[in-house]
Amino acid sequence: MGKGKKKKPISPKKSIQSLQESRDGGQIALRGYTYQFLYACYLMLTNQNESTIFQLEGIEDVDRIEKQDGGQITHIQLKYSVNRQNASFLADVLQNFLEAYLLDKDRYFKMVYDFPVANGNLKKILEGKLDEASLKYWKEVIEKIKESQTSWDWSQYNFEDFLSRLSFENLKKEIFEDEIEKALIQYHDISTDNLKLYVNSIKILCLKKMENRDLITRKELVSCVEAVKMDISKGAQNPAHSWIRKLSFSKNAAEHENDFYEGKKATPADIAKNLPVERPMLEGKIITSIQENIVTVIKASSGQGKTTLALRSAYLLQNEYTAYQVTVCDNNEQLGNTFQYFNSRLRLGEKLLILIDNLDGRVQKWNGLVQLLQAELPTNYKVLLTTREIDWYNYSGDLSNIRSINIIVPTLEEQEAKNIFQKLKETGNLHPSITNWKREWNRIAERKLLIEYVYLLTHGEMLSERITAQMKELGQSSFGQLKCDILRKVCFADVCGVKLTVRNLFCSQKDYAGADFGELLKNLESEFLIHLNTDDNYVEGLHPIRSWHIVNQLHEFVPLENTAISVIKMVEKKDYAVLFSHIPEF
Repeated sequence: MGKGKKKKPISPKKSIQSLQESRDGGQIALRGYTYQFLYACYLMLTNQNESTIFQLEGIEDVDRIEKQDGGQITHIQLKYSVNRQNASFLADVLQNFLEAYLLDKDRYFKMVYDFPVANGNLKKILEGKLDEASLKYWKEVIEKIKESQTSWDWSQYNFEDFLSRLSFENLKKEIFEDEIEKALIQYHDISTDNLKLYVNSIKILCLKKMENRDLITRKELVSCVEAVKMDISKGAQNPAHSWIRKLSFSKNAAEHENDFYEGKKATPADIAKNLPVERPMLEGKIITSIQENIVTVIKASSGQGKTTLALRSAYLLQNEYTAYQVTVCDNNEQLGNTFQYFNSRLRLGEKLLILIDNLDGRVQKWNGLVQLLQAELPTNYKVLLTTREIDWYNYSGDLSNIRSINIIVPTLEEQEAKNIFQKLKETGNLHPSITNWKREWNRIAERKLLIEYVYLLTHGEMLSERITAQMKELGQSSFGQLKCDILRKVCFADVCGVKLTVRNLFCSQKDYAGADFGELLKNLESEFLIHLNTDDNYVEGLHPIRSWHIVNQLHEFVPLENTAISVIKMVEKKDYAVLFSHIPEF
C-alpha cells in the first residue's frame, strides 16, 4: 500500500452550533443559484421581442438568442458572492468565454455580478476603464490560458476583438423581486392582490427550464401568465381600471377649437391646445400647494374654472407627476381596489398626481383613500380635488386624519378680468364688439363667474342672453316641443350632477311624432346644448352653469317638479345619492 499524503486534521468544534455554522457550503451554493434563477426570470419578463429566446443552463448560465436575420447570441454568466473579489477571480470566467469564442467568433459574452470589487485590474475591466497597464495584464492572463489549453484552435484568436465582445453589469440580488413584480405590472398589465401568484408561477417555470436545459420563448412566458389569470377567481384585472383613467394631454384633431368658448367643461385636449386663458397667479398657488401638501383642494362655485385649473396644474407638472383621475370610489370594495391600483403604479416608479374632479357621492370615499395611502405608502403621491362648497360640506369627511391639506378658493377679481381681456385680445379670440374690459366686467361683477365673463368676451353677449335666444329659436323649429322636453331632462340632470343613458332618455318619451330620436340628439349637440358620449352611451349638459340657464328658461311655465320626477325615474340607482343631494338647491 503506497504512502499517501496525510490529511490535515479537522479542528474540533466547541459546540454543535459552531459545527452547524461551519458547514455552509450548500447555503453558499444556493445563494449563487438563487441569483442566477432570479436574474433569468427578470431578464425574460423584461424582454418584449418575440424573436428572442433563452436557454437556461446552456453554454452559460443564460444564453440569449436573437432569431432574426443577423441576430446575435449572448452567453451570460452570473456571479454572486459576499466576499470581495480581485483580478484572479475573472480568469476562469474568461477561460469559459474563450472556449466558445474560439469555436464561433460571432458570439457575445456578458458577466452579471453582485459582489464587492477590489481596486485594481478587475475593477478597471468591469467599469470599462482599461489603461495601458491593465490591457497588458489581461493579455498576459489570456496568454496563460492559451499555454494551459494547447489543444484549442487559437488560429482565429484576436485579443481586441474578443475584448470588444465582453460586457459586464452589476445588479444587486435584492432588486430582482421588486423588478420582477414591476415587469409583470408594466408588461403584462397585472395589478391585483394576487401578484405573488404570478411571480411564483414564473419562478417555477424557470426552475423547470433550468433543470432540463430547455429553451424558453416569450410566447411560453405569456402563456404562463395567462394560465394564472384563468386560475384566479377574482379575475385578471383590478376592476379599478374601469373607474381610473390616466390623463393624456394629447391634441385631439377631431375636436374644433372654437367649441371651447361655447361654455363647456375643459378637457385635457383643450389644455394641450392651450385654449383656456392662463391664470398664472392661481396656477402657481396650486402647484406650490401640490408640492408642499398631500392634498390640495380647489373649492369654488360652478363656473369659476375649477376643472380647468386642476387640469392646467396637472399639465404643467406632467414631467414630474403621472396624473390619474378617479371617477368612482363610493364603497369599501372600490376603495381597496383603487388603493391597490395606485400601489401597483408606485411600484413601477411612477410619481402620482391623483385627481378627483367635482366631489360628490360617487367619490365619497376619497378621504378614506387618502388615509389608506398615508398609512401604507409614505411618499411619491399627491391628491388634487375640486369641489363646490355644498359638496365639500357633505363629503369632506374627517379632515383631522389627513396629515397635510390646503384649500384654495379661486375667485375672479377685477385685475384678473383685465388680464383675461388682454390675453383674449392678443390671441384673436375677442369678439369684435368688445372694446372695453371694464364695461363687460361690470355686467358680470355681481356673480363674478369666469365662464360667463369668457363667454361674454368671446361672443359679445351674455351666456344667459344667448341661451334665451336659442330657446326661442328651438321652440319654433321642427319638433321644437320634443327638443325642449329632452333638454329639460338632460340639463336638470346635469345641474344635479348626474348623466342620463340614451336608452333611458329614449324610453321616457311617450311619443316622437315621427321624429328620429338619434337625429334630435345630434341636432341639439350641434347647437352646443348637450354632449353625447357614444362610447359609454350617455347624454349630459355641456356645463352646469349653461344647463342652469337652460333649466330656468324652459321651466318658466312648465312645473319643475314634473321634470324632477321624470329624471328620478330615469337615473341609475347608484346615482340617487348625488341626485337627491342637489334637488334641494332648486
